[in-house]
Amino acid sequence: MFKRYSIVLLLFVIISCKSKEEKTFFDFDNVEYYSLNKSKEEEISRNSNIGVRDSIFESVFYKDYPDTLNSSVFLKMVNSDGFSRFELSEKDVEYLRNDVFIEKISLKMFELNKACAPEYRDILVFKKNSKISGIAKICLWCGHFYFISSKKNIQTEEFGTEKDYEALKKIFNTYKKK
Repeated sequence: MFKRYSIVLLLFVIISCKSKEEKTFFDFDNVEYYSLNKSKEEEISRNSNIGVRDSIFESVFYKDYPDTLNSSVFLKMVNSDGFSRFELSEKDVEYLRNDVFIEKISLKMFELNKACAPEYRDILVFKKNSKISGIAKICLWCGHFYFISSKKNIQTEEFGTEKDYEALKKIFNTYKKK
């Protein structure tokens, strides 16, 4: 009797487990990191004080935008003078794939949530075979994020643990110092 239940339980576990690839938020082999330049951030602040608005830039900086992976307006904006572009090393790409941008179980619900509005200074563009497969906009200050992925039905609710943000901050700072 015990043996029969053990076999059924084992089969259930095997069937319900997802492969590592199924658990990743993005399908990628390359990652580009875009960091908002300090001068652009100061310009935003000055313009805001005098009422000058740039709706396209505001969409990139403040909103859950773009709606599609290949938005030419978004790509043109992040490739402008306002952002610095870095290509992540193979080591960092592997770390993001295996430890950060994956479905996981966490105790995030017990962490304190910050209540500020997001300011997306850090953007990751994920590519597979040189084609964009995902975009992650991250606000390290308040813990907000916006993901758009070519993968369907990804579960991102548990993303954003303190460990995730510390890892991202460390990676981002490495490239900003270059």
